[in-house]
Amino acid sequence: MIERFDHAVIGVDGLEEGMEAFRRLGFEVEEGGRHPSLGTRNAVVPFGPDYLELLAVEDPERARAAGRFGEELVDFLAVRGPGLAGYVLAGSGLEEEAARLEELGVGAAGPFYMNRERPDGRLVEWRLAVPGGSPWRKPWPYLIDWISGGDDLPAGAGGGGAGGLRHENRTTGAAGVSLMVRDAEEAVRIYEQGLGLEGGRWTAKPPPSGAQIWKRRLENFELEVFQPAPGTPESAALEKLGPGPFRLELRSADPAAAASALRRRRVRFREGADGLIEIDPEAAMGAPIRIRPG
Repeated sequence: MIERFDHAVIGVDGLEEGMEAFRRLGFEVEEGGRHPSLGTRNAVVPFGPDYLELLAVEDPERARAAGRFGEELVDFLAVRGPGLAGYVLAGSGLEEEAARLEELGVGAAGPFYMNRERPDGRLVEWRLAVPGGSPWRKPWPYLIDWISGGDDLPAGAGGGGAGGLRHENRTTGAAGVSLMVRDAEEAVRIYEQGLGLEGGRWTAKPPPSGAQIWKRRLENFELEVFQPAPGTPESAALEKLGPGPFRLELRSADPAAAASALRRRRVRFREGADGLIEIDPEAAMGAPIRIRPG
């Protein structure tokens, strides 16, 4: 059963470079650990139960040997460079979701076991289910069921943590993710029938835009599925990058403080009249990030 948003994954070429970039944005960043079976290493930007993951490939050969999950991550970084690669929803069991996805013809890898060793030597454990065998630049998330709990998990990675007020930019968590897709109705079908997220709100933009938008709330997190109109810049971006996440939204208890933190660090951003802050993706390792009041 899917219960909540867990984390967004930002692929980076080098973990130290990625950690420094996000610290410059006013985030506290914690070193995560290594994934022995995948040849990767990560760091986390903790909020509470949700977080951001900075993920780097340390051993490309081992990553490719892990199958599509690792192979496509290596290709994502090699071909497209760093950026917003995917996102994760948390739940329990996950066998039901895997069976639903098989019935839809999407298929799923898992649930299978994974772990990583923290810098303090403790082991963090979880199970994953991956629609279609890969989550990178796809119109779907991958799914996680935490095995370790409480104090066994680092702050922001399944444990409680100190919350977003620890960050200088005053961000308190993820507010939403927007996915760009070629077929919104097909994507909605996967979420509703494959992942069990029935009851979403389906919205169509009025002509002449020709775009379609579907939105679904999961607790205090909003999922947006966006099918751009033909001939638009968004449509061109979809053809270039393929379907998948194209914007991450975070909420801040104090947008003015967030803007001040970015100015002090000379980070490029745009500030809207409604309090929205659009960070220059180049400053966030290629990830389009928007901070909004909340």
